Amino acid sequence: MKIRVKKAQNGVYAIAFDDVTHTLTTKDLKTLLMEAVKSLAPGVVSSVSPSEEAHDLAGHLKTADDPGLQKFLMSVTDDDILILLKSTEDDQVLHDKLFANMSERKHKMLAEDLEYRFTDGVDEEALSDAVIRLIEVANQLHNDGILEFSV
Repeated sequence: MKIRVKKAQNGVYAIAFDDVTHTLTTKDLKTLLMEAVKSLAPGVVSSVSPSEEAHDLAGHLKTADDPGLQKFLMSVTDDDILILLKSTEDDQVLHDKLFANMSERKHKMLAEDLEYRFTDGVDEEALSDAVIRLIEVANQLHNDGILEFSV
């Protein structure tokens, strides 16, 4: 079987299996790849949900040192922090710790955005993408000795 994948346009891919072509979005293509990996190598792909990953990250951030946490907050996007805050709404300790380590202006802006954005909750894919980016930054800062937290 001959398989070809070409980018048709931004966010859309044409996948041909012999003479049959299917059009997939980026999200569909990611799903296809994840399902293929799960079938070919069971146990390789983590079965931890994005929500569980967010709560694990929250646990680390709650134990983080303040200077490192401040550097972390400056190194990530506000949208990613908002998604983390929304997904951990029940964790007042985390919210207090994060807000205490940012400027009053940023605190006010994020608190207002938190109230009005994501009224229907956070999409699982958006949560997963945000948590991955946040974990990457936290791990890099930790490896560089800038962010200290309990592991």
